[in-house]
Formats: sequence, C-alpha cells, structure tokens
Amino acid sequence: MNNTAHPVTPKPAATIILLRDGNSGLEVLILRKASGKHFASGALVFPGGKVDAADTAFTGDIGEERNELSDLKIAAIREMYEECGIALVRAHGAKKLLDSKDVAAHQDTYDNAPILEMAAAVPMGIATDRLMRFAHWITPPGRPKRFDTHFFVASAPSGQMEPNVDGYEIVEAQWHRPQSLLDDVHAGKVKLVLPTMMNIMKLSEVGDVATAIALAQERIIIPVTPTRIETPDGERLVIPEEAGYGLTEIPAEFLRSA
Repeated sequence: MNNTAHPVTPKPAATIILLRDGNSGLEVLILRKASGKHFASGALVFPGGKVDAADTAFTGDIGEERNELSDLKIAAIREMYEECGIALVRAHGAKKLLDSKDVAAHQDTYDNAPILEMAAAVPMGIATDRLMRFAHWITPPGRPKRFDTHFFVASAPSGQMEPNVDGYEIVEAQWHRPQSLLDDVHAGKVKLVLPTMMNIMKLSEVGDVATAIALAQERIIIPVTPTRIETPDGERLVIPEEAGYGLTEIPAEFLRSA
C-alpha cells in the first residue's frame, strides 16, 4: 500500500512521565513492553496510550475545569492504571490522592472494574489537575501507525510508589534516574524511541520533582515531528530548535524504531 496515496492520520494519544524523588535525586517510571504484536514491542516506554471512547465519555470529577487537554489527561491516567496499577485518583471533592490500600479496596468492591467505571460508581475524582503538559510529539508521515502524543509530567502519589504491571502488554516497571538511563543508551545497553530519549534528556537537567514540575510550567510546547537526513556521519533525526531540547540532530544508531 502506498502511504502517500493513503496517508495515515495520527491518533490522539497521551503519556505520563511519572516522577518521584529517590535517594540519589529525581527518578522516572519506565515500563518495558512485552515482545510480540504490541506497538513498540519490547520497548522501554512511559505509561500511556491512545485516547478511546471511554475517555471522551467520562463526565465525572476531574479536579479542574474541562479544556482541550481533558480527554488526553483522562486517557493518560486510565492507561497508567491499566499498565502498572498506579491511579491518580481522589475521593470525590477531596484534594489528597488515594493510597494503594484505598484503591485496592475499591477494586475489591467493584470486582476490578476499569478505572473510569470505578470512578463513576464510587464516585471518585480523576486527578487530571495533577498533570502538567511537558511535550507534544507527532509520528512522521509514512509510518503505518502514527500518533499525536501529548506528554505530561506528574508526581507519583505518595502512597502508590510500587507499580504492578499487567503482565500482558507491560512486563516490567522500574524507577530510573534520567542520567543513568542516558548513560545506558550511550553505552549501547538500551535503545529508546526518540521522544522518550529526548524527554529523559530534558529531565536529566533537573534534580527533583519540584524543579521538574516548575520546568514543565515554563516550557513553550510546540508540536515536534522528526525528520530523517543523511549526513557523511550517517543517518540522523532532526527536530526544531524551538522544541527546547538543546539538541537538534540525533544519530539514528542510538535510537530504537517504534
């Protein structure tokens, strides 16, 4: 099939870059996708996925006025819960997020119902106000699957620091220091897809969650669609300087294709 004749429209998607303060500084939650038929099979990723009908249909408490990012934030929170069991939720009308025991009690009561169904039944709020927009990436044309992905940063709930992966789509979840993960990339131990690597690189500039959230509040977000170029030193991926990553060309050898 000719992708030029039949262009693929990017699907709306959202990702949470979940943060915590570890003993040695800022840490970010990274998941490993299962090998097989899943998109980005075997890749190291942030929690997240595409927006679905349940996200747009949810009418419950989200902790803030609804806006153009609300469906994306709801999708990111739902996907994170499905993939690793961490829920950015609160009792209806409350400010404090629920801890793992509270979430588990609701799971037992509602027979492990999907998080949005459980939120409507309890009722409890989906804490979209805890997500700060950090980046916006669009898969380049010509790919069989394309996503229009918004990245959000959020502080991990204090009572939910230990992820519990689903074992189907996600097989591993670990907290990493951004610089340690970049060191592994440069050592050839791991490869990351470009948006993941660039956002990890940006977060390596800060030392704690509070500074990362402040950085998110200051960032000017533009849509980033990478392009590929050939140079005498090999293939490189190029992004606009205005994206604010401090780097505009990245050698393809360090990267994993999705």
